[in-house]
Amino acid sequence: MAMREYRKGNWTVEETMILIEAKKKDDERRKLNRSKQITVITTSPSSSGSGNSSKPVAELRWKWVEEYCWGKGCFRSQNQCNDKWDNLMRDYKKVRDYQKTLNPNFNNNTSQQPTTSNIKSYWSMDKIERKEKGLPTNMLPQIYQALFDVVETTATTTTVTTSFLPPSPLPVRPALQISPPPSSLPIPPPSQPQRSPALGNLCLFCKML
Repeated sequence: MAMREYRKGNWTVEETMILIEAKKKDDERRKLNRSKQITVITTSPSSSGSGNSSKPVAELRWKWVEEYCWGKGCFRSQNQCNDKWDNLMRDYKKVRDYQKTLNPNFNNNTSQQPTTSNIKSYWSMDKIERKEKGLPTNMLPQIYQALFDVVETTATTTTVTTSFLPPSPLPVRPALQISPPPSSLPIPPPSQPQRSPALGNLCLFCKML
């Protein structure tokens, strides 16, 4: 198999978003594996007592992230992905913790402003102000939001109940087509009894008497 040529230099926004997506998929994959109680068994019998049993697991994890990134066009190695993720987490936690100090009820929404009027939100500062406070100078809102979706969702399990969902409209049933009752047939007039000729002659004979 040919050796891969990994891209070097600064990460682009597109590469960073792919890495965050890969880490999210990896967290979901590992959570599913834990639910199935899959045990990782090392092939070397001597490695069980060396205290490094978690190292192969971590290596496989970031190798999976590398493969996912390559499939999306982000040509970085597993070590590059690991280092970049550590840097992202460091910057994310600094911004998150700073925002929490401004407003205890802050929900990490990048559009929400602090309640204290004389203290700026991270998103209202320029790079110089961020640097003076020891904050990362180039955290983008879309990257922060993507990290928030991964980190906070992993930390807390959110259960969505149907009470928070708008009620679905009931299906409209078509109106029943009630056909009018069949019109009553006209009642035929009572038929006049027909007299037999013999009976007529008898009545005529009686009148002559």
